[in-house]
Amino acid sequence: MEEQNVGQCFLSDTRYGCSLVHARLDIGADNSGKLVAKVKHEAQALAKTEAKDFILVDGSPGIGCPVISSLSGADAVLMVTEPSLSAHSDLARLWELIQKFRIPAACIINKADINPRITAGIKTWLMHEGIRHLADLDYDQDFQKAITAGKNVVEENNAKWQPVFAEIWNAIKEIR
Repeated sequence: MEEQNVGQCFLSDTRYGCSLVHARLDIGADNSGKLVAKVKHEAQALAKTEAKDFILVDGSPGIGCPVISSLSGADAVLMVTEPSLSAHSDLARLWELIQKFRIPAACIINKADINPRITAGIKTWLMHEGIRHLADLDYDQDFQKAITAGKNVVEENNAKWQPVFAEIWNAIKEIR
């Protein structure tokens, strides 16, 4: 077997004073799980060098190899879902996978107000499964405005969103 380069790993500085390790998978390339593992390895080395307490890994949707690689070695998982039948099904499949890794998890429901019936069903399911429900984020134009302006939502509307995300962050730190 010949070794192949399936993507590139990058290190970038951010305007928030922290570094970002990220990658780009080549078009049509396989083994994205290995690329995720490489990104995590680089992030761990950087975190050790910079004496950082946390590494946040943004995993892809689904339950395939990249997700498994994202979960490997994690201390906690934050699942984000939306109130649709397919998203609820994906959430349940992800939870089954997380349980195999025995990782504590919590959940945020994004756009929670767009389908109150399904949101209520997801909340009931979370309670039944013993999964901590951290927050409901309602659909809000601030998110689109922020993206258009190249900002994050807290920069777009600090008074509204900073307390929400500060509370979520504090809850996330308690999960592990």
